[in-house]
Amino acid sequence: MNSIWFKPLLLAPLLVAFACSTRSQTSTQDAAAQLGGTSWQLVKFQGGDGKIQTPDDREKYTISFGADGSVSARIDCNRGRGTWKSQGPNQLEFGPMALTRAMCSPGSLHDQIVKNWNFVRSYLMKDDHLFLSLMADGGIYEFEPPADAKSESTNADKEQKWLNFRCPDGQTVMAQFHLPQDQLVDVRFAGRELRLPHVISGSGARYSDGKTTFWNKGRSVLMEVDDKIVVQDCMLEAEP
Repeated sequence: MNSIWFKPLLLAPLLVAFACSTRSQTSTQDAAAQLGGTSWQLVKFQGGDGKIQTPDDREKYTISFGADGSVSARIDCNRGRGTWKSQGPNQLEFGPMALTRAMCSPGSLHDQIVKNWNFVRSYLMKDDHLFLSLMADGGIYEFEPPADAKSESTNADKEQKWLNFRCPDGQTVMAQFHLPQDQLVDVRFAGRELRLPHVISGSGARYSDGKTTFWNKGRSVLMEVDDKIVVQDCMLEAEP
């Protein structure tokens, strides 16, 4: 008799835990669908005291979200790479960021953004802008799509050309670089089309979403998948 009554009582906490886990997974998937593969440039920062700060050049402060949880950023004169996660509706947290260490000019927002990086706690997407809020009402960073994205949406004639790279085994890699500063590259290879963000590289231009990597050195490229080279020495073909 007692066991019959206790079973529902024991089952209830399990159902609650399962529901919470399901909501967390759904929230993470929603955030990945919204943020993954997007790039932004800084418009302004409004502090908790209402003071507004604007960058001298929006294109010098950019952030790109990978669908795999990676994030790359340009913070004035430095570039960084780290991770992001979402554990609830509109929640957002960044992991530690590996950052280059150049000394930026006086008046730069570099030091402030680096200091605030780990205090971001939520995000909101409204009117094609992204708002990142700091914990304890510390302030809000407002971002907009980068200049190339806005240009593409309003003037398709200004779209960058696709470049063809011919590989020794006969395969072709096609690439389309995006301004400003080639922060993104679209790659067509082996029947797939990917958009990869720029990441820190010791030499050449490297773009990666954590799984697929596109390296461009001069007129040649190579492709990696899961850290394994699949094609290399693919040379840029001259336009007809």
